[in-house]
Amino acid sequence: MTTIEYNDIKLDVPESWDDVTLGFYETFYKIRPTNARERVAFVAIVCGTESDILMSWPAEVFNVLVEHTMFLFKDHNIEPCAYMDVDNVKYFVPMEDKITLGAWVDAEEAQKAETKVLSNMLAIVCRPVGEEYNYENNETRAAMFASLPMTKVLGVMAFFLHCREMLKAHTEAYTKLREVADLLPRNIKSFLRLGGGIKLLRIWPVLKYYVLIRSLRYQLQKYSRFYST
Repeated sequence: MTTIEYNDIKLDVPESWDDVTLGFYETFYKIRPTNARERVAFVAIVCGTESDILMSWPAEVFNVLVEHTMFLFKDHNIEPCAYMDVDNVKYFVPMEDKITLGAWVDAEEAQKAETKVLSNMLAIVCRPVGEEYNYENNETRAAMFASLPMTKVLGVMAFFLHCREMLKAHTEAYTKLREVADLLPRNIKSFLRLGGGIKLLRIWPVLKYYVLIRSLRYQLQKYSRFYST
């Protein structure tokens, strides 16, 4: 964090993700500036001031603020991580089949909220090993996660994104396979109606279906930690 002063006004300007807490990040992460005025307003929020104040300052000062906050506008390659360490306690994201129905319901409600979505989601799904989900812990946990610097939570957030992308890929693969499977019975029936050579003709769709099933299982086992046969 650095301090920039102009006209007797001091601004605490973040210079890295270490200077940004999750709670603070939640106040502006959905903002997508589309023009110059909106970009000034965005920088004003990040620097804890009003856009009118920045508008009254020289452009050179604004450029300095942008230089310090440029890390917010860059792509970051973060290694996905299923846990975070808070005060020597590891908080893990449980596997999908370990999340209770109550946690699923609360997580869905949290996603519909307009504020504190990320910290509330972490409060619901991140717990020490062996701890059962208890909604009464959510408020305290959400406040704890909101106070953490983004460097603590970026790995878990990347993990969520990674799981979402993998789920999307698996869903697409399943959809394609289902389309093939839906066509298979009709193809077999048409072969049966042809009469001569039906044994030879119908074996190829069956073999194709079998190969697709085996291929899909192999791909899921290779790339997904959730899949089992």
